[in-house]
Amino acid sequence: MYRFSETGRCWRLVVIGGGSAAAVQVRQGDIPPQDTLVIADRLGTGMEFLGDSTLQSYADELRLSRYEETFQLGMTGRLRPSAAQFDAYVRESLLTSGATVKSARILEIEGETGKFLLHVLNGDGRISYERAEKVVLATGSNPRTPPPAWAEAGAVAHDVVHREHAVRRTDRWADRSVLVVGSGNSAMQVASLVAPDASEVVVLGNRYVGMFPIESADKYSWRAPSQLTCELVAKSALECGRPGWHTPCVRHLVYDRLDVRDGEVMWTYRAGDNENPLGSRSLSGRCRHARGRLINGGGSAWEESRRIEDTAVVWATGCEPVLPGGALVESLARNADGAILTDECGRTSVDGIHALGACAGQRAVNETVPALVRGRLPFPEFLSGRGLPVDTEVPA
Repeated sequence: MYRFSETGRCWRLVVIGGGSAAAVQVRQGDIPPQDTLVIADRLGTGMEFLGDSTLQSYADELRLSRYEETFQLGMTGRLRPSAAQFDAYVRESLLTSGATVKSARILEIEGETGKFLLHVLNGDGRISYERAEKVVLATGSNPRTPPPAWAEAGAVAHDVVHREHAVRRTDRWADRSVLVVGSGNSAMQVASLVAPDASEVVVLGNRYVGMFPIESADKYSWRAPSQLTCELVAKSALECGRPGWHTPCVRHLVYDRLDVRDGEVMWTYRAGDNENPLGSRSLSGRCRHARGRLINGGGSAWEESRRIEDTAVVWATGCEPVLPGGALVESLARNADGAILTDECGRTSVDGIHALGACAGQRAVNETVPALVRGRLPFPEFLSGRGLPVDTEVPA
């Protein structure tokens, strides 16, 4: 049985999500805000757990509207805003955009292009329906949770550490060994956050990323405040164990194998994988905390372990997309990380469904571009064979 929307209106566009990607779509897309409905269970970014922490990006990289003459963050004279400032800016940008904003959660999308029906769970528990010609998924992502075996051993996602630190709860890591699993900025930031209270910190990454722009041209590599962790690693190698030295030991290792069993966390690492400015300082023999056991005759590979009861494990291996349920969304083509595959216009493998922002694998505001913008862009491979010529004009 066909379900009609509560208002009977069919919106030209429904944007699902209340973060920076949704704001970019509403403020920069070609469909007028007055023809757009935004549905989100929360207005603001997925970085709200960072609170007063300073973001990596400069203010001009975070602009949500191409028409803004000034960047309204209330941060005159500051290069970077805090997460809380940016969160407030995103909310205000959506609320003043002219779009209709609805506080609710999308359970499912069904239908086809021009005739989409959205199942909406309202705050009072009531289910209603909205119709849309086109849908943009701007649903963001959440910190990736530890695998079941690690969660059972007490590992937590990195946002938990930020939330607890914000309310001065340090008992999870105080006077304990802290293992931070991850290679990116999230892992490095957690390491510097817990270092003052921990007995030691070891960052275990599956690769060495490097500092931007000195070691890497990738602007998404380590940036301030990750540099603090790099400095702590370097100084640990020089000073760990000296009389009067009070800064905790912090190490960074590219691991070969990582496991938890029998009440212990174990990892192996090789010298050849750690020939970098941080790993070379963190190998066994460089500080009193590096208690590696040689596991080959050549002396180039080690194994270390910590008792799980004396150790806090933080999972900082990136994020995973947040998406509505239902067969239509499940059918969207994805990459290996679960992000939705799109072309340069945000088009997915389902006609009329677009995606942008973190749920589509875009790593920052300044690489998020609105969908449904007039232009001539090639269709990707997964959209071929639909009777649409290559370089089809995208209608607004």
